[in-house]
Amino acid sequence: MRDFENPDRWDKVALHYEKTAHPFTARFAETALAQVPLNARSRVLDVAAGTGALTLAAARTGAQVLAIDFSPAMVARIAAAGLSNVDAKVMDGQALALPRSCGRI
Repeated sequence: MRDFENPDRWDKVALHYEKTAHPFTARFAETALAQVPLNARSRVLDVAAGTGALTLAAARTGAQVLAIDFSPAMVARIAAAGLSNVDAKVMDGQALALPRSCGRI
């Protein structure tokens, strides 16, 4: 297994990642989401969410967001925001364990 494929590695760097990479990736997330008309009726799935740059930007629109990452520490950083319209789960983005009908995301 390559180092970047190991969730333990990401667990170890989650806090540092949030302080350094998150502000940088948040700029890209904001730009991308500016092209998508999201509102409170929208549902967003953020796969490999990291510390939640895209998740938090989407949540600010009122959209319901399911953020998944294989690193429990990364998911914990998202959950720490305490947003009622964000559900953060530990899940492998290459093996999504979602119900057939994702109407409850």
